[in-house]
Amino acid sequence: MANPLPNEKEVYERIKREKISIDSDIWDLLYHKIGDDVTAVNLLCEYYLARQESIPIKEAEKILVYTRDIRNIIKKITMNSPQDFPFPEFKENIPLHSIIRDMFTHYIGNDVHAINFMVCDTIDPIEPRPLSCEIIQKILNRTRAIREFMERLRQATSLP
Repeated sequence: MANPLPNEKEVYERIKREKISIDSDIWDLLYHKIGDDVTAVNLLCEYYLARQESIPIKEAEKILVYTRDIRNIIKKITMNSPQDFPFPEFKENIPLHSIIRDMFTHYIGNDVHAINFMVCDTIDPIEPRPLSCEIIQKILNRTRAIREFMERLRQATSLP
């Protein structure tokens, strides 16, 4: 649910027009790394939301572990230098096009930041409390937005 880029439509048109792509192996890496963490957050949130229960603090802390992992993979995948890329088998496909790097940073980075803010604000050690159903739903909206963004970008960057 990161705010759309002001020129989002033009960006996607440029991706198509210039045939800016992401190698399928990089997509597999992203789906495994980001997708697994998003799925874990979803399962945790959906479990408590279905029961109409707040997420206990210790369980909520797990969300921060998953979002840290997502932040780390985004940081790695958006590196400018292939020499620093931690996955040597994909170095020939790095760096990603600057438009793609910016989109990952904007969309996934902002949604992860928002999730972290909601969780940290709630479990703040000064006045910790469980995550309410309202916050759980907001987190689910953010993870859904991450998945939707990744699917839109995958479709736009897949060459026929």
